Amino acid sequence: MVEKEEVGGGISEEEAAQYDRQIRLWGLEAQKRLRASRVLLVGMKGLGAEIAKNLILAGVKGLTMLDREQVSPEDPGAQFLIRTGSVGRNRAEASLERAQNLNPMVDVKVDTEDIERKPESFFTQFDAKVVFCPVKEALEVDWSSEKAKAALKRTTSDYFLLQVLLKFRTDKGRDPSSDTYGEDSELLLQIRNDVLDSLGVSPDLLPEDFVRYCFSEMAPVCAVVGGILAQEIVKALSQRDPPHNNFFFFDGMKGNGIVECLGPK
Repeated sequence: MVEKEEVGGGISEEEAAQYDRQIRLWGLEAQKRLRASRVLLVGMKGLGAEIAKNLILAGVKGLTMLDREQVSPEDPGAQFLIRTGSVGRNRAEASLERAQNLNPMVDVKVDTEDIERKPESFFTQFDAKVVFCPVKEALEVDWSSEKAKAALKRTTSDYFLLQVLLKFRTDKGRDPSSDTYGEDSELLLQIRNDVLDSLGVSPDLLPEDFVRYCFSEMAPVCAVVGGILAQEIVKALSQRDPPHNNFFFFDGMKGNGIVECLGPK
């Protein structure tokens, strides 16, 4: 990336033209904060690609894409930054060219190391860190109180689907795989019954056909969720508008999303 000469307002004429609509939407000061922000994005599968796209187009100063995994045969189905024929390459490296081409004014970098081996000092250079971390503990809500039981009846079924998928990952150490579709489908249905029974909820809340949508990333879902998550990051960096409180669930089959406040109010 080549730095442009700054003019009045702290951004260049080229940037003012590039981000004209955004400046009209959220103001020059907010755009200047984005312009000065560096973001770390960990994980470059389909959802990561959507987040990267939105942040790069929004005009952050720099984006570092960190992923140590290789491109799998399934990745290009939802990860549009990866070119055909990239299977076996590092995911972040395979995403770099198309990511940088989205906006040459953003400094896009790649890191292929294991995040677990990064020293604490590594993270201090970033204004925002986007890490796809386990959410099991965050979703462990105590439903024993009467108030919680009443709220349980109004909770979106997507919450319970996520609990099923988390239990599958805990038991098998992986996500459902198309290579073992029959076996994994049966286990998902059994986990559904066990999880919902333990919560006192009818298994019918998750119809049996839910298993069909648990075996791969869906590009349209990645696009919607990636847009929402990138929006939340922009809110934080630009210091405009409060964040969602506190979980966003999106149902790709129904085409709707909902914000749920789970846990202590």
